Amino acid sequence: MDKLDFSGRVAVITGAGGGLGRAYCLALAARGAAIVVNDLGGSTRGEGSSSEYADRVVEEIRAAGGRAVANYDTVATEAGGAAIVAAATDNFGRIDIVINNAGNQRNVRFGELTEADIDAVYAVHVKGAFFVTQPAYRLMCRQGYGRIILVSSQSGIFGNPIRSNYGSAKTAMIGLMNVIAQEAPSCISINCLFPNAIGGRLGGKPGDVRPDAEFLAAAGARSVHFRAGMDPAFVASMATYLASEKCTTSQNMYSVLGGKYSRIFVGLTRGCVYPGDTAPSAEELASQMAQIDDMTRFDVPHSGLDEMDTVVAALGK
Repeated sequence: MDKLDFSGRVAVITGAGGGLGRAYCLALAARGAAIVVNDLGGSTRGEGSSSEYADRVVEEIRAAGGRAVANYDTVATEAGGAAIVAAATDNFGRIDIVINNAGNQRNVRFGELTEADIDAVYAVHVKGAFFVTQPAYRLMCRQGYGRIILVSSQSGIFGNPIRSNYGSAKTAMIGLMNVIAQEAPSCISINCLFPNAIGGRLGGKPGDVRPDAEFLAAAGARSVHFRAGMDPAFVASMATYLASEKCTTSQNMYSVLGGKYSRIFVGLTRGCVYPGDTAPSAEELASQMAQIDDMTRFDVPHSGLDEMDTVVAALGK
């Protein structure tokens, strides 16, 4: 089996100071990529800053013979995103890979969320994905190559309690992927990764919330069966593939959980169609809900135009 080779490639990885981000950095660097290790160095709530997290990962990569530079800019501003991408071009001359991994969590029940809780999470996950990806995407279009990984979460697409701000922000990654993938030239692949792993920053910080501990508490007895597969290295393997030249697919979603690798897709039931100009009544729809809900036959549209084609097909046109 040939080893994936990233020689000459440059990767920007945000939120790279520990846990999953660190694992992505080490995996790509070991295969020859030059790495921009971005981490603001704040707590898991997105508060405070420190250079030590990014610096430790850079030192680890260099000690193993790899190339890396640290960057401490925030992803949550346009200027910060531009500075992160500039760190790649200034130090290594190009940018080939972006893994939007930076994140924070402020987990409370929906009825108790404050405006600050919502804004803080959306600023990092949603705006951060825009502000880092956009300048990188422009450069990738000009150079004729790029791989973009948007890190989403099962908390969004499937839902987990006490994470309405986080889950909805992570679901935005799916919409962003779907649109960019349709606009992008074929030389740029963009996909969503849904990681699950145990382990936060190296060393942690006093007062840090540990989302992994909360996850395990909610998972209860289920997690006993797959804890061995929750090391960040399991997720890093999929991230490495998605960042490689071997990955030519785009607009796909992949989940990694407990050693299980799966593709997530959004399907559309065949439903029922009413030709002509007369809309069905609500009562008539109520009588057809079993057919509308029937998931035994479905389509997987990759665009709004694809969904239109399913209607045309149903009408027999």
